[in-house]
Amino acid sequence: MVTGAPGAGKSTVVPELLRLRSKQLVVMDMDELLDHEGRVLGILIADKSAEQKWPAYNALWLRITELVRRSGTPVLLLTPGVPTELPEGRWLHLDCPDAIRRKRLAERGWPEEQITDALEDAAELRKLVPRSVPGDGTPEESAQLILAWVNE
Repeated sequence: MVTGAPGAGKSTVVPELLRLRSKQLVVMDMDELLDHEGRVLGILIADKSAEQKWPAYNALWLRITELVRRSGTPVLLLTPGVPTELPEGRWLHLDCPDAIRRKRLAERGWPEEQITDALEDAAELRKLVPRSVPGDGTPEESAQLILAWVNE
């Protein structure tokens, strides 16, 4: 599992992970089930009002990863989740400085309240998953560091 608060670069690094992987590895981003408006099954999943649905969404992803892993293929899941929500495998944190996160999210049109929440999420993830790689370089650089960790 590679976690990161919004704006860390999780979705941006996926194409590079796919391009650079040297062995069989399924790479998935939790956002890939969402439609272009951020909904899954009609639910705006990232909204705080959907918080009671998050355990079911996490359970869905755990089941998806189980289905792939049973074939003997390793899975790398990029998620904003934490180990207590997705208690599977090893964890790595893709992180970036708060100023960069703030800029990325503002460029996406996020309101200040959501940006503040993302900064708080990032601070919490730094405590929960202390092993990290930087997400403020190029996507290729981040992907190389993530794949080095995968291959340990």
